[in-house]
Amino acid sequence: MCKNKKSLYPIFCLFIFLPCIQPFIKAEDFESPEIVCNRAHGKIIVDGWLNEPAWKNAEKIDFVRIISFEKPDMETKAFCLYDDEYLYIGFIMYDMDIWGIYEKRDSLLYDEDVVEVFLKPNLSKDPYYEFEVSPRNIVLDAYLGNRTLAGNMFLRFAKWNCPGLKTAVKVKGTLNNWEDIDEYWSVEIAIPFRSLPSLKKAPLPDDIWLINLGRYDYSIYQKNINEVTTCSPITKFDFHRYEEWRFIRYK
Repeated sequence: MCKNKKSLYPIFCLFIFLPCIQPFIKAEDFESPEIVCNRAHGKIIVDGWLNEPAWKNAEKIDFVRIISFEKPDMETKAFCLYDDEYLYIGFIMYDMDIWGIYEKRDSLLYDEDVVEVFLKPNLSKDPYYEFEVSPRNIVLDAYLGNRTLAGNMFLRFAKWNCPGLKTAVKVKGTLNNWEDIDEYWSVEIAIPFRSLPSLKKAPLPDDIWLINLGRYDYSIYQKNINEVTTCSPITKFDFHRYEEWRFIRYK
């Protein structure tokens, strides 16, 4: 029998709670190499499946939780390719509770399951672009002329609709039914270069942009209502921090 139980209590607590402690990764320790965007060899049909042979030539882009950079509970895999007309971005989002109710373009899609794409062709100055797609294939697209107004007033920039934008979604599960367990949803986006007002033409090999990819996952299975993840080392709850986005190099 232990005579001094009180002295052993702190040690007991340490062993009980130690497995629950997750390291908080600092931004400077987060590895975020530039994303290489390869040319698409062969036609990509924007249908949401990502099953064309061309996608095999795209590098996989992993996501982490915003601010903490921890491994997410629900994995996201993203891919990008380009040709003379489009930047193609594909997502596969594992999700046990796929949810989306908005039906109108440019709704506040970050209040439900959504993936987001941010592009900044000019590294040194605005504008930049935002594209969001929900499980219902509802789109928000915005041409953001000034980041200082990108907070609650960013919807003024969402009045812009990207001509020729293509999006498609596939859901492996039951949309908006929390009583069953879903598997994943996938998205394909084709952004026409010539429709971006500050660009008008396709990038050349070795051109570098800034990019951020993000995801909101709302689920009854989440511990904190939702899980917000990104491919970039974002240190505050704000996807618009383009000084923390990653470089994307066209190859």
